[in-house]
Amino acid sequence: MPQLPICPICDEPVADQPVQDWTSAYRGGGAPWWHLIDNTPICLTEGGTYPQAVFVEDGLPADTESHTWLVAMSELFAIVGPYDPARLGSAITAADHLTRWLFTATGPFSALLALRTPADVAALIGHLHRTTRLLARVHAQTSPYLLDQTRQPHFAGLDPDSEVRAEVIDAADDVHADLQDAADWSLQSAQALGIALSHARKVAALTMTASAGSADEHESSGNPATGTTEPTSSGDPQQVLDTSGRHDAHLGELIGSTFGDEAGFSPELTHSAARILGTLTTYLSNCLGAGRSAAIPTSKDLADLATSLTYATHTLVSGLRHLTESPRGSETNGLDETDAAATRASLKDAVEGLRFAANHLAAASYTAAGLDPQGDQQ
Repeated sequence: MPQLPICPICDEPVADQPVQDWTSAYRGGGAPWWHLIDNTPICLTEGGTYPQAVFVEDGLPADTESHTWLVAMSELFAIVGPYDPARLGSAITAADHLTRWLFTATGPFSALLALRTPADVAALIGHLHRTTRLLARVHAQTSPYLLDQTRQPHFAGLDPDSEVRAEVIDAADDVHADLQDAADWSLQSAQALGIALSHARKVAALTMTASAGSADEHESSGNPATGTTEPTSSGDPQQVLDTSGRHDAHLGELIGSTFGDEAGFSPELTHSAARILGTLTTYLSNCLGAGRSAAIPTSKDLADLATSLTYATHTLVSGLRHLTESPRGSETNGLDETDAAATRASLKDAVEGLRFAANHLAAASYTAAGLDPQGDQQ
């Protein structure tokens, strides 16, 4: 698990270099350490000397299923190498996949599952800070390498007397300047992330203190005769979607049983279903985009997907129709007559749009399967 260096005096995160050295050749390890919040040296001890940083866990847990994979990654991409184009290609591919996953995990729905506490957010910001610092150095190291090596005949594969050699060197000069700019911008981003990390850790610490105080207050408000707390609700155990101890292969079955025809109804379950649907929709969007070659390799897979989407869209249309065509209920409480009517009118328009989309999805499904599209279905 990554560790975060902090100042033992003020508990602020620190780095072993000042900001201005983050894109130069690495010469860390010396004194003093530097605060990320304001780029000042680490606080002096009472004896007037610079202390060493204290390392703490960054707070992000690692699940047991990925532990073996993490160990393998550390061995495959060890600092001591090997270094070759194939290994670099694998590292870039892995980084692309993980960055895309991270983008999805921080989305408006998935973040509710992946970033459950301020401490999780602080740990993520710490990762972004470390990664951006490294990227700044990668930019700074790559630009002179390209500029120097392009002048070597073996690197560009050009004859020293070739007419295009001068053009290649000029283009390398442009790349050098662009990468230097990129390094400077990455450096500023890393510095801002370091400041954000400091503030995020304060948010996490304050909320943990507040949560602990609320828990103590709740415990002390129990039955004075027995020392126990009164139950806050008579919640049905089936109303809670508990994924602890479940393997991913059983997640679909768990969701199906929790939100099946015999499931109860509650605002909490409605919100959970909406969040899960948002996460799955985001994943599906990635399958249609970057992951298309792996997720939808054949026209049959496309037909199956379109069929499933047709069913899902028709089901949503049926539900929305019931909502808009049935008498008004408590779902519009708090809205005046004008707003309630406008809401229903908008939902009716959405129903028609979804119905139209469902019909086209059905046509796409038939066509991808090599069949004649069916007529419009009401």
